[in-house]
Amino acid sequence: MQKIIDNLGITISSVCAIHCVLLPAIFIIAPYSFLASHEFHEALIYFILPCAVVAFVLGCRKHGDLKVAVMGTLGVILLASSLLFHEIFHAEEHSEELITVLITIAGSLMLILSHLRNRKLCLREEYACHE
Repeated sequence: MQKIIDNLGITISSVCAIHCVLLPAIFIIAPYSFLASHEFHEALIYFILPCAVVAFVLGCRKHGDLKVAVMGTLGVILLASSLLFHEIFHAEEHSEELITVLITIAGSLMLILSHLRNRKLCLREEYACHE
């Protein structure tokens, strides 16, 4: 089960990072679509956060690796802060959009790396849930 959650977390976090990188092209191709809206970003994060919490809590209970916990926590904090940053400054200046995107990409990459490390450590310990 945890292998599935780690893989799902990697996939959703990757989609989030790719979405942020491709956002300028999405604005040009489909400016009024759901993909170009901030709600798409929020929807992804509402899937990413529970996946991360479940995967890292279960994994850290098994292998006890502090790096997974720290990296995962930092990734979650970065993604949550990007949401808050957007909500606070969305009407002010568009220059904050770049900061929000960069924070989101950093948080997504941190979560991807943390999920990969979590999966690797669980495989090394040969837990039945990762077979």
